[in-house]
Amino acid sequence: MQLQEDGTSRDMGIDVARRMNALNARFYRENAASFSQTRRSGWPGWERCLAEFERGDGTAADSHSAVRDTACHVLDLACGNLRFARFLADAGLKSVFYLGMDDCPELAEGASPPDAWDVSLRRLDIVSALLAGGLREELCAATARAWGGATSGPTAADLAVAFGFLHHVPTHAARLALLRAMLAATRPGGTCCVSFWKFMSDERLAAKASATTREALAELGMPGDELGTGDYLLGWQDVPGAWRYCHSFDDAEVDGLLACLGGAARPVARFCSDGRSGDLNAYVVLRRL
Repeated sequence: MQLQEDGTSRDMGIDVARRMNALNARFYRENAASFSQTRRSGWPGWERCLAEFERGDGTAADSHSAVRDTACHVLDLACGNLRFARFLADAGLKSVFYLGMDDCPELAEGASPPDAWDVSLRRLDIVSALLAGGLREELCAATARAWGGATSGPTAADLAVAFGFLHHVPTHAARLALLRAMLAATRPGGTCCVSFWKFMSDERLAAKASATTREALAELGMPGDELGTGDYLLGWQDVPGAWRYCHSFDDAEVDGLLACLGGAARPVARFCSDGRSGDLNAYVVLRRL
């Protein structure tokens, strides 16, 4: 949506945020099969994220990097149909303790993670946990349960990722809380990678998002000013009533989120990738301090 008259951004209230989360839960539950069919391959940006993770362990970022032969713990938030796990396996990571968390188990139906991996899947409504202020505790408890008995080492993640998810997190405060929770569940020296969808930077997608938002608001009986700056309602394959809440990021918002992380992490890479234009997602790679 647009800025307020004084030029500042606005955010939705907590009740609207919960409604948006419920809208998304319904969308994925009802459209899991068709959505999953369009999300089979990895994104180009993941290649650089993996390279930055490998550099963080002091190894060369190539196909023979030692990190690919060393056991590592991976936390995948909003793991969906496990395509990031398949990407890592295809990249040659052989010994992985993988914890995937999502609120839509239907997306993972039929997924087949590598047999040699130690795979744990946990159902969690991540956005509800964020809005309630409890995600940090949930993640730390989940990693301890998944990995505490599997290894003698730490139970924190070496690599924590959230790809294609932050745009479903309503409110600036919750988005910041997600980043902080991910870092809390990552070991010192570990890597966090996140993507920020910038669909309003694409003229065609922006026009479509504005149109579907108007249509969805009318159908849902919602006034437009209940949404925040950058908030939209998108459709899906012309399916009637298949609305999902999405937030479009710009550079200034990403700057603000990173500035609020304080001394918890330092950015080691920031770049754009993906989509036909090659820049539909902004990526940030953080090293936990």
